Amino acid sequence: MKTGIITFHRAINYGAVLQTYALQMYLNNYGYDAEVIDYRCDYMENFYKIFSVKNKSIKQVIRGLMNFGYAYKKKKAFYRFLNQNVKMSAKVYNKSNIRESNYQYDKFITGSDQVFNYACSRFDKNYFLDFVESSDKKLSYAASFGMQSVPGEYVEEYKRLLSTFYELSIRETDGQQIVKNLLGKETELSVDPVFLLKAEDWERLAKKPKMEHYILIYKLNTSNLIFDFARKLAKLTGAKIVALNFDVVDQIKTPDIKGLHSASIEEFLGYFKYADYVVTNSFHGTAFSVIFHKNFYVEALQKDFKPNDRVESLLNLTELNTCKIKTLDDCKLNVNRDFDVADSQITKQRVKAKQYFERVLNEN
Repeated sequence: MKTGIITFHRAINYGAVLQTYALQMYLNNYGYDAEVIDYRCDYMENFYKIFSVKNKSIKQVIRGLMNFGYAYKKKKAFYRFLNQNVKMSAKVYNKSNIRESNYQYDKFITGSDQVFNYACSRFDKNYFLDFVESSDKKLSYAASFGMQSVPGEYVEEYKRLLSTFYELSIRETDGQQIVKNLLGKETELSVDPVFLLKAEDWERLAKKPKMEHYILIYKLNTSNLIFDFARKLAKLTGAKIVALNFDVVDQIKTPDIKGLHSASIEEFLGYFKYADYVVTNSFHGTAFSVIFHKNFYVEALQKDFKPNDRVESLLNLTELNTCKIKTLDDCKLNVNRDFDVADSQITKQRVKAKQYFERVLNEN
């Protein structure tokens, strides 16, 4: 039985690529014939262009030109990782030919990532498996909505799309509630695929950085807290501060922090693995801090400063809510982090995932 996975595998985003790798690797490790469908979404391809002047202000154009070299190097490293480590379809698909994949796969899985968030792909319904001809073949794994409710104008279309799935596995409790509100049905709650692999699996990929004794910042959303928190932590510990996802302008604004402008996937894993401390507001930043048993601090807020349900769900699951920060007063060294409990909970989730895949991929 051959399974095709559709996800945001070409996003220049560490979490997106790592969850892609993890799901495909996990399924093949357990004997399933799985590969990533090399689908090119027009909107996302344009979004992750290295440089574009379309709909950009003069300041944005100048910033793009200043960072062109770093952006090119980073994108090249991401696609090298995919080509070397992820089994992908030989055929490249787009909106005009994606239906042809019906002849290639016995089952289709969408997820993880925010594949059910209309805003991420400009509501490309292929991420909802709308191209799949048989409902019996349509599955999700740890699919995320990335929102607490579906806007009114999209409700009917979401109902139509989600009702055609044979089985739904969702990543957050808010997502489960969305499905229940729309369809009146319960769904499987599943962990992100990065947790399906063990720490030693990730360590084999990690590239050890040259520096030692550092505080790692991995920030996706605007934050008034994270930099100042890391600075206070540095004063308490004497550790240096380094930051992933920095660009030239970030470096000019914050010269006291060493920016990592174009880290590869392997370097990303290495910086987490060997960090003394991690300060983040990213879900996958939190995930790899848990996997590698780091002294981490997480601001659980989204871009709009609303609670980040993905992070909140993970902290609740692993019983690591003590790592959540809201103010500089939370900068303390004696934080209790019981990784034995966290590991135990994640092991249980791996068992659940194994049972889920055995059920949905072994059925005719």
